[in-house]
Amino acid sequence: MTGSKPQTKTLTKTQKLAQAKLARNMLLLNSESWLPVALREDIPEAWHTLEADLDVEEPKEKVTLYLDQSVAKFYRAMGKGYHARINRLLATWAQMKIADELRLEKALAARR
Repeated sequence: MTGSKPQTKTLTKTQKLAQAKLARNMLLLNSESWLPVALREDIPEAWHTLEADLDVEEPKEKVTLYLDQSVAKFYRAMGKGYHARINRLLATWAQMKIADELRLEKALAARR
């Protein structure tokens, strides 16, 4: 059909709320001002060589964590092993934040 406008999908109220929550969470995660300070204080000096070290299985630590019902339901629906998936997700996020800090420190050091 020529001259017809592409149809835009109207979001449901639930989809709009989920989209707004995602945007708010992303903004909050990216504005964590304590993170760079905590990373500099807590990261081992040899962190940048860690990936070259032997693969080490860390001991697990039991924690109490309160999640939104929808988040808990989402991960439980994935079946057995959902605790490990959440752990991998959190570990990946932490590694990404650490990598960002290391890149920033390297860039700052190069400017000196």
